[in-house]
Amino acid sequence: MKVSRQVLTIVLVAVVVGGFSVYKLFLARTLRPVPVDIRAFGRLKGDPSAPVKVVEYTDFQCPACAHANGVVEKLLSTYPGQISVEHKHFPLSRHEHAFRASVFAECAADQGKFWPFHDVLFKSQDTWEKMLSVDNYYSELAVSMGINGARLTACVNSADAGSRVKKDMQEGVALEVKSTPTFFVNGKRFVGGAFLEQEVERILGKK
Repeated sequence: MKVSRQVLTIVLVAVVVGGFSVYKLFLARTLRPVPVDIRAFGRLKGDPSAPVKVVEYTDFQCPACAHANGVVEKLLSTYPGQISVEHKHFPLSRHEHAFRASVFAECAADQGKFWPFHDVLFKSQDTWEKMLSVDNYYSELAVSMGINGARLTACVNSADAGSRVKKDMQEGVALEVKSTPTFFVNGKRFVGGAFLEQEVERILGKK
């Protein structure tokens, strides 16, 4: 009788331990980290849960957009954690290099370098806007900041990046965006960096 109880105890322990192991295996599989799509978050700067959410439709060849970029950077540094900014492409037809700039920026986003490339495009705007061809210049800029040149070339020569830019443009048209930069601050539209700063400070109770 004692032997039977010992056997029963061993069996019960084995079942419990085995069940726990199966449970751990189940957790390991179900809680496996979900791969993050760099593109999904690559054009968002700041805290996604911030109380002020800014969506910006911009053109890399637009002087007013370059100026507004300085305003955006000032707001992000002045109010950390309180504002997020999402970039949307809206290259204007009168700016001959703007669409190509957006395509290169999208391909930089694929390698997690959207914002560094975004910033250097604006800073060097006076240089490349006068060029007849910009691809070599954009490529050199990208490689200088650690972007893989072969992957970049393959991306910019594919249709995918261009289609992403066009999707932003279509969204902008649907929202009646007509000039750049156009901002939507918590859904409310503003044109120009000065109005952006005023609205953000109003929402945060700074004015």
